[in-house]
Amino acid sequence: MNSSFSSQRMRSDNNSGDNGDSNWPGACVGPAWQYLAASSSVVVLRLSASGLILSANRHARTLIGEPLLGQPWHSILLNFAGVIPFAEWLADSARPRLLNVHTTTGLPQTLEVTVEPLGTDYLLFGEVNAAEQALLGREVLELNHELNNMTRELALKNDELAKLNALKNQFLGMAAHDLRKPTGLILSYAEFLLDEASGSLTAEQLDFLQTIHSAAERMHRVVDDFLDVSIIEAGRLSLEEETADLAQMAQSALRLVNLVASKRGVTISTKIDAASQRVFVDCAKIEQVLTNLLSNAIEHSPVGGKVTLSSERLPTELRVQVADGGPGIAPAQQEKLFQSFASGQANYKSTGERSIGLGLAIARKIIEAHGGRMFVQSAFGQGSVFGFTLPPDRLRPTHTPSSTNPIKEHQHG
Repeated sequence: MNSSFSSQRMRSDNNSGDNGDSNWPGACVGPAWQYLAASSSVVVLRLSASGLILSANRHARTLIGEPLLGQPWHSILLNFAGVIPFAEWLADSARPRLLNVHTTTGLPQTLEVTVEPLGTDYLLFGEVNAAEQALLGREVLELNHELNNMTRELALKNDELAKLNALKNQFLGMAAHDLRKPTGLILSYAEFLLDEASGSLTAEQLDFLQTIHSAAERMHRVVDDFLDVSIIEAGRLSLEEETADLAQMAQSALRLVNLVASKRGVTISTKIDAASQRVFVDCAKIEQVLTNLLSNAIEHSPVGGKVTLSSERLPTELRVQVADGGPGIAPAQQEKLFQSFASGQANYKSTGERSIGLGLAIARKIIEAHGGRMFVQSAFGQGSVFGFTLPPDRLRPTHTPSSTNPIKEHQHG
């Protein structure tokens, strides 16, 4: 051990009255031993012939922090390469080994360990390897430098993505705005011809005109969705909130989908909880969400099927949902339903039409702006339930008298 300890330091340590552990044998006395036990920055353990820890100096107990006495020596090691049999180690004890030990910080500490005999016991000395520490320091600096470079690159990429996203939103808004008027004109003129001139058309001509009307109607909806997405993703979504009647909003949405429902023979029933009728929301946007949910349910329902729109006031939220008897949705697809432009999101309705699936993504943004959340419950082949929740602070007291039957139920179709 280091023989340059000053006699003053040794006397000071010897008079301190703390040798770090009272289990040191009688041979371990004197200022040098006192320093090793109480003040040294070297880990010193006295081990039995079987490898149990009999004594530990203060630095060992401070560094490792575990109850050490009576424990097997390998209990302090981080077992990266398996337990080293103590007898095998003693056979080559003169060769220092680099071992990783547990510490009170939760981080491993690498020590250069040697073992020396002491009567029938053994002394284990462990000290920080200077070369190992220097190497570790260099590696940390290199990793930190690499991390800084990657952080800068990530910031540049994120900035580039933000600019590209802004350009995409600008393009969507411009394109949708420019397309909205001509598609609206096509739709209006097609409706006019169907209303005014259908009697003078042949069956084939009428079929062509209905195809034009249906295609223009779908295109008009897509253009509207693009406009909504560009507004939402540009962060310009604003709410014009007022106290409104949920049942009236449901009726408005039903009027927009009743024609499609009747053509497919789909019956729509509503069950609006009277306790949840008055809500503080953007009426037009909630109607948009309800219309989207009802349209999806109708389009995915079989001919002659049934769709149910219901609401329920729960202790922590208002729950509004639309249930259908459609084919259901596989779990893997459910994760992408509320994402804008998600890969593989496009799907086909029961009529065979291809859908880009922006409606649910728009609905999610609208509901989240109200402090709620969208949800879906579905099993393949067993129909689907789509809906949303609103927080309780969106509810307003109802002015209607309480009823023994708080659920208002209506049939449509």
